Amino acid sequence: MELRVLGLRLPLIRPGDDLLRLILKAAAQVGGVRDGDVLVVSSKVVATAQGRIVELTRIRPSQRAKRIAVKTEQSPEFVELVLREANRILAVRKGAILTIKNGMICVNAGVDASNAPPGHVALMPANPNRVAEELRATLMKSSNKKVGMIISDSHVNPLRLGAVGQAVGVAGLEPVADQRSRPDLYGKPLQITFRAVADQLATAAQVVMGEGNERAPVVIVRDIKIDFVEKPKRSPTISPKRCIYFHGATFRK
Repeated sequence: MELRVLGLRLPLIRPGDDLLRLILKAAAQVGGVRDGDVLVVSSKVVATAQGRIVELTRIRPSQRAKRIAVKTEQSPEFVELVLREANRILAVRKGAILTIKNGMICVNAGVDASNAPPGHVALMPANPNRVAEELRATLMKSSNKKVGMIISDSHVNPLRLGAVGQAVGVAGLEPVADQRSRPDLYGKPLQITFRAVADQLATAAQVVMGEGNERAPVVIVRDIKIDFVEKPKRSPTISPKRCIYFHGATFRK
């Protein structure tokens, strides 16, 4: 099976921009949107269009943020935003705060100064699954094509150097495929395998998106055989109690 990963160059996104209009215009670079395409959109451009760009000088840090900032060597204003955005704080170390955000392990709760104006930071998009659903529905109505939609962010895996892609919002496809009971190469049934389809597509898109000034924040994954659904059966997130990395771990807030 072959698939194509096609990056779309967009202008610099600003708060309030009509992201869908810009995506449709950029899709002309690859012949427009086609039936069966899966669009992967960077969480950063979604957050920017939503206006989730914050000027650090406008933030008043709490005493807790000031104490943690001494340990992390980050600005107290930055740490305050991390504390506001995080669902749980897992660990604090120099340069980073490990958190859980929207059911996912997330460095600094997704608060990020990269690809944000000087003196500003970008937050994670609000309601990324809903954004994916809205973008997909409007795109299908505008193009008359059946597509899938993924909002992606970069993610660091335990004990690995470098970032990969992760789906933070999904619409129109099953984010996880249950492979249990399917035969392996020797005919033995698979016992525990789930395939993280949305994360795999997000990682493929990340190769084209890049992390810097590539300006390809939207990627079309084309010629992939995938079944589209209106309501996914399974969420890609699991509770810490079911996670092999967190078994027996304790949390603090």
